[in-house]
Amino acid sequence: MNKVSDDNRCFACGKENPIGLKLDFTVEGGDTVSRLNFHRNFAGWENMVHGGILSTVLDEVMVKSAAGNGYVCVTAELNVRYKKPCQTERDYILRGRVKEVHKRLIFTEAEILDDSGALVVSGQGKLFLVDTVENLKK
Repeated sequence: MNKVSDDNRCFACGKENPIGLKLDFTVEGGDTVSRLNFHRNFAGWENMVHGGILSTVLDEVMVKSAAGNGYVCVTAELNVRYKKPCQTERDYILRGRVKEVHKRLIFTEAEILDDSGALVVSGQGKLFLVDTVENLKK
Protein backbone atom coordinates (compact mmCIF):
# COMPACT_ATOMS: atom_id res chain seq x y z
CA MET A 1 0.00 0.00 0.00
CA ASN A 2 1.05 3.60 -0.57
CA LYS A 3 1.93 5.64 2.50
CA VAL A 4 -0.15 8.76 3.04
CA SER A 5 0.02 11.41 5.72
CA ASP A 6 -2.33 14.15 6.88
CA ASP A 7 -0.89 17.67 7.09
CA ASN A 8 -4.31 19.06 8.16
CA ARG A 9 -4.49 21.32 5.09
CA CYS A 10 -7.22 19.50 3.16
CA PHE A 11 -9.50 22.06 1.49
CA ALA A 12 -12.62 20.29 2.74
CA CYS A 13 -11.70 19.30 6.31
CA GLY A 14 -8.26 20.67 7.16
CA LYS A 15 -8.27 22.96 10.18
CA GLU A 16 -4.93 24.48 9.07
CA ASN A 17 -6.23 25.59 5.66
CA PRO A 18 -7.12 29.29 5.97
CA ILE A 19 -9.44 29.22 2.93
CA GLY A 20 -10.88 25.73 3.47
CA LEU A 21 -14.32 24.59 4.58
CA LYS A 22 -13.07 23.02 7.86
CA LEU A 23 -15.78 20.36 7.85
CA ASP A 24 -16.38 18.35 11.02
CA PHE A 25 -17.84 14.85 10.84
CA THR A 26 -19.89 12.69 13.17
CA VAL A 27 -21.47 9.26 12.81
CA GLU A 28 -25.26 9.06 12.97
CA GLY A 29 -27.05 5.77 12.42
CA GLY A 30 -24.11 4.34 10.49
CA ASP A 31 -23.79 7.38 8.20
CA THR A 32 -20.95 9.87 8.26
CA VAL A 33 -22.53 13.31 8.67
CA SER A 34 -21.49 16.94 8.48
CA ARG A 35 -23.38 20.20 8.46
CA LEU A 36 -22.46 23.18 6.34
CA ASN A 37 -23.63 26.65 5.46
CA PHE A 38 -21.95 27.58 2.17
CA HIS A 39 -20.48 31.08 2.26
CA ARG A 40 -21.30 33.25 -0.75
CA ASN A 41 -17.60 33.07 -1.74
CA PHE A 42 -18.41 29.56 -3.00
CA ALA A 43 -21.05 30.74 -5.49
CA GLY A 44 -21.09 30.01 -9.20
CA TRP A 45 -24.13 32.09 -10.06
CA GLU A 46 -25.44 34.65 -7.59
CA ASN A 47 -26.67 32.91 -4.40
CA MET A 48 -26.05 29.44 -5.91
CA VAL A 49 -23.21 27.18 -4.76
CA HIS A 50 -20.75 26.22 -7.51
CA GLY A 51 -21.18 22.61 -8.66
CA GLY A 52 -17.47 21.90 -8.21
CA ILE A 53 -17.73 22.82 -4.52
CA LEU A 54 -20.73 20.52 -4.15
CA SER A 55 -18.86 17.61 -5.74
CA THR A 56 -15.89 18.36 -3.45
CA VAL A 57 -17.97 18.03 -0.28
CA LEU A 58 -19.63 14.85 -1.58
CA ASP A 59 -16.19 13.42 -2.29
CA GLU A 60 -15.02 14.35 1.20
CA VAL A 61 -17.96 12.80 3.03
CA MET A 62 -17.47 9.59 1.04
CA VAL A 63 -13.76 9.42 1.87
CA LYS A 64 -14.54 10.16 5.54
CA SER A 65 -17.13 7.36 5.48
CA ALA A 66 -14.43 4.97 4.33
CA ALA A 67 -12.07 6.28 7.02
CA GLY A 68 -14.75 5.69 9.63
CA ASN A 69 -14.67 2.05 8.57
CA GLY A 70 -10.88 1.89 8.88
CA TYR A 71 -9.93 2.54 5.25
CA VAL A 72 -7.70 5.34 3.96
CA CYS A 73 -8.71 6.00 0.37
CA VAL A 74 -8.36 8.31 -2.59
CA THR A 75 -11.09 8.80 -5.14
CA ALA A 76 -10.98 6.68 -8.28
CA GLU A 77 -14.35 7.72 -9.67
CA LEU A 78 -17.04 10.17 -8.65
CA ASN A 79 -20.52 10.44 -10.16
CA VAL A 80 -22.68 13.37 -9.14
CA ARG A 81 -26.37 14.10 -9.79
CA TYR A 82 -27.54 17.64 -9.19
CA LYS A 83 -31.24 17.57 -8.30
CA LYS A 84 -31.87 21.25 -7.61
CA PRO A 85 -29.83 24.41 -6.98
CA CYS A 86 -27.96 24.65 -3.70
CA GLN A 87 -28.15 28.14 -2.24
CA THR A 88 -25.43 30.05 -0.43
CA GLU A 89 -26.01 31.21 3.15
CA ARG A 90 -28.35 28.28 3.89
CA ASP A 91 -27.85 25.22 6.12
CA TYR A 92 -27.23 21.82 4.53
CA ILE A 93 -26.61 18.30 5.79
CA LEU A 94 -24.00 16.05 4.16
CA ARG A 95 -24.48 12.28 4.61
CA GLY A 96 -22.29 9.47 3.32
CA ARG A 97 -21.84 5.74 3.74
CA VAL A 98 -19.85 2.75 2.56
CA LYS A 99 -21.95 0.41 0.40
CA GLU A 100 -19.48 -2.33 -0.57
CA VAL A 101 -15.90 -3.28 0.11
CA HIS A 102 -13.87 -5.21 -2.44
CA LYS A 103 -10.20 -6.09 -2.34
CA ARG A 104 -8.82 -2.62 -3.23
CA LEU A 105 -12.02 -0.73 -4.04
CA ILE A 106 -14.52 0.81 -1.65
CA PHE A 107 -17.93 1.75 -3.07
CA THR A 108 -19.64 4.69 -1.38
CA GLU A 109 -22.59 7.01 -1.76
CA ALA A 110 -23.51 10.40 -0.33
CA GLU A 111 -26.03 13.18 -0.53
CA ILE A 112 -26.54 16.80 0.33
CA LEU A 113 -29.89 17.59 1.93
CA ASP A 114 -31.38 21.01 2.59
CA ASP A 115 -32.64 22.02 6.04
CA SER A 116 -36.07 20.53 5.24
CA GLY A 117 -34.50 17.16 4.40
CA ALA A 118 -35.03 17.49 0.64
CA LEU A 119 -32.37 15.96 -1.62
CA VAL A 120 -30.26 18.57 -3.41
CA VAL A 121 -27.29 16.57 -4.71
CA SER A 122 -26.42 12.86 -4.66
CA GLY A 123 -23.32 10.97 -5.63
CA GLN A 124 -21.65 7.62 -5.86
CA GLY A 125 -17.96 7.04 -5.44
CA LYS A 126 -15.45 4.36 -6.17
CA LEU A 127 -12.42 4.74 -3.90
CA PHE A 128 -8.95 3.18 -4.08
CA LEU A 129 -7.75 1.70 -0.81
CA VAL A 130 -4.27 3.12 -0.10
CA ASP A 131 -3.78 2.35 3.59
CA THR A 132 -5.63 1.67 6.81
CA VAL A 133 -6.41 4.09 9.61
CA GLU A 134 -4.56 1.75 11.97
CA ASN A 135 -1.35 2.03 9.91
CA LEU A 136 -1.55 5.84 9.94
CA LYS A 137 -1.49 5.86 13.72
CA LYS A 138 1.83 4.01 13.80
